Amino acid sequence: MIKKLQVLVGILLLLSLGSSCALFTLTRGLEEALAVEVNDVDLSVVEDNVYKGSYDFERWANTLSVTVADHRITTIAIIKDVKYAKQEVSDAIFSKVIEAQSLQVDAISGSTVTSKAYLKSIENALSD
Repeated sequence: MIKKLQVLVGILLLLSLGSSCALFTLTRGLEEALAVEVNDVDLSVVEDNVYKGSYDFERWANTLSVTVADHRITTIAIIKDVKYAKQEVSDAIFSKVIEAQSLQVDAISGSTVTSKAYLKSIENALSD
Protein backbone atom coordinates (compact mmCIF):
# COMPACT_ATOMS: atom_id res chain seq x y z
CA MET A 1 0.00 0.00 0.00
CA ILE A 2 2.78 2.45 0.92
CA LYS A 3 4.63 1.56 -2.31
CA LYS A 4 1.53 2.41 -4.39
CA LEU A 5 1.15 5.71 -2.54
CA GLN A 6 4.81 6.58 -3.20
CA VAL A 7 4.38 5.81 -6.90
CA LEU A 8 1.21 7.92 -7.04
CA VAL A 9 2.95 10.86 -5.31
CA GLY A 10 5.90 10.51 -7.71
CA ILE A 11 3.59 10.58 -10.73
CA LEU A 12 1.76 13.63 -9.39
CA LEU A 13 5.06 15.44 -8.83
CA LEU A 14 6.20 14.64 -12.38
CA LEU A 15 2.89 15.86 -13.82
CA SER A 16 3.14 19.05 -11.78
CA LEU A 17 6.71 19.67 -12.91
CA GLY A 18 5.79 18.96 -16.55
CA SER A 19 2.83 21.33 -16.39
CA SER A 20 4.97 24.08 -14.87
CA CYS A 21 7.60 23.68 -17.59
CA ALA A 22 4.96 23.75 -20.32
CA LEU A 23 3.34 26.87 -18.88
CA PHE A 24 6.72 28.61 -18.64
CA THR A 25 7.55 27.69 -22.25
CA LEU A 26 4.21 28.94 -23.57
CA THR A 27 4.32 32.25 -21.70
CA ARG A 28 8.05 33.05 -21.94
CA GLY A 29 8.44 36.39 -23.72
CA LEU A 30 4.70 37.01 -23.91
CA GLU A 31 4.78 40.51 -22.44
CA GLU A 32 7.62 41.62 -24.72
CA ALA A 33 5.88 40.17 -27.76
CA LEU A 34 2.62 41.92 -26.89
CA ALA A 35 4.51 45.23 -26.68
CA VAL A 36 5.92 44.96 -30.22
CA GLU A 37 4.92 47.96 -32.31
CA VAL A 38 3.88 47.38 -35.90
CA ASN A 39 4.38 50.40 -38.11
CA ASP A 40 2.48 50.98 -41.31
CA VAL A 41 4.30 50.97 -44.64
CA ASP A 42 3.88 53.61 -47.34
CA LEU A 43 2.96 51.38 -50.27
CA SER A 44 3.23 54.28 -52.72
CA VAL A 45 7.03 53.96 -52.50
CA VAL A 46 7.18 50.17 -52.63
CA GLU A 47 8.09 48.84 -56.08
CA ASP A 48 6.44 45.83 -57.70
CA ASN A 49 8.27 42.75 -56.50
CA VAL A 50 8.14 39.76 -54.18
CA TYR A 51 9.64 40.65 -50.81
CA LYS A 52 10.77 38.35 -48.04
CA GLY A 53 10.48 39.37 -44.40
CA SER A 54 11.02 37.69 -41.08
CA TYR A 55 10.29 38.20 -37.43
CA ASP A 56 12.17 36.12 -34.88
CA PHE A 57 11.25 36.26 -31.22
CA GLU A 58 10.92 33.20 -29.00
CA ARG A 59 8.28 30.84 -30.41
CA TRP A 60 6.77 33.48 -32.70
CA ALA A 61 9.44 33.29 -35.41
CA ASN A 62 8.19 33.29 -38.99
CA THR A 63 9.21 34.18 -42.53
CA LEU A 64 6.78 35.44 -45.17
CA SER A 65 6.83 36.46 -48.81
CA VAL A 66 4.82 39.53 -49.74
CA THR A 67 3.93 40.26 -53.35
CA VAL A 68 3.37 43.88 -54.36
CA ALA A 69 1.88 44.89 -57.72
CA ASP A 70 0.86 48.44 -58.66
CA HIS A 71 1.78 49.56 -55.12
CA ARG A 72 -0.72 47.12 -53.62
CA ILE A 73 -0.14 44.02 -51.52
CA THR A 74 -1.62 41.23 -53.62
CA THR A 75 -0.38 38.05 -51.93
CA ILE A 76 1.14 37.04 -48.61
CA ALA A 77 2.54 33.53 -48.29
CA ILE A 78 4.19 31.66 -45.45
CA ILE A 79 7.73 30.40 -45.99
CA LYS A 80 8.37 29.40 -42.35
CA ASP A 81 5.55 29.46 -39.86
CA VAL A 82 5.16 30.34 -36.21
CA LYS A 83 5.31 27.36 -33.85
CA TYR A 84 1.80 26.21 -32.92
CA ALA A 85 0.18 28.46 -35.53
CA LYS A 86 -3.27 27.78 -36.87
CA GLN A 87 -3.87 28.39 -40.55
CA GLU A 88 -7.11 30.22 -39.75
CA VAL A 89 -5.07 32.91 -37.96
CA SER A 90 -2.66 33.50 -40.84
CA ASP A 91 -5.48 33.42 -43.42
CA ALA A 92 -7.52 35.93 -41.42
CA ILE A 93 -4.69 38.39 -40.74
CA PHE A 94 -3.42 38.22 -44.34
CA SER A 95 -6.95 38.86 -45.65
CA LYS A 96 -7.30 41.88 -43.38
CA VAL A 97 -3.98 43.34 -44.56
CA ILE A 98 -4.79 42.79 -48.24
CA GLU A 99 -8.28 44.25 -47.85
CA ALA A 100 -7.09 47.29 -45.87
CA GLN A 101 -3.78 47.67 -47.76
CA SER A 102 -2.41 48.54 -44.36
CA LEU A 103 -0.68 46.89 -41.43
CA GLN A 104 -2.88 48.83 -39.03
CA VAL A 105 -5.47 46.07 -38.69
CA ASP A 106 -6.93 44.42 -35.61
CA ALA A 107 -5.22 41.29 -34.35
CA ILE A 108 -7.09 38.02 -34.43
CA SER A 109 -8.80 37.47 -31.06
CA GLY A 110 -6.97 34.84 -29.03
CA SER A 111 -3.90 35.10 -31.29
CA THR A 112 -2.71 38.64 -30.69
CA VAL A 113 1.00 37.84 -30.49
CA THR A 114 0.90 35.53 -33.52
CA SER A 115 -0.97 38.25 -35.44
CA LYS A 116 1.66 40.82 -34.46
CA ALA A 117 4.45 38.44 -35.48
CA TYR A 118 2.93 38.09 -38.96
CA LEU A 119 2.38 41.85 -39.24
CA LYS A 120 5.95 42.57 -38.15
CA SER A 121 7.27 40.17 -40.84
CA ILE A 122 5.23 42.02 -43.46
CA GLU A 123 6.57 45.35 -42.19
CA ASN A 124 10.12 44.01 -42.27
CA ALA A 125 9.65 42.70 -45.81
CA LEU A 126 8.39 45.99 -47.16
CA SER A 127 10.64 48.30 -45.15
CA ASP A 128 14.03 46.79 -45.96
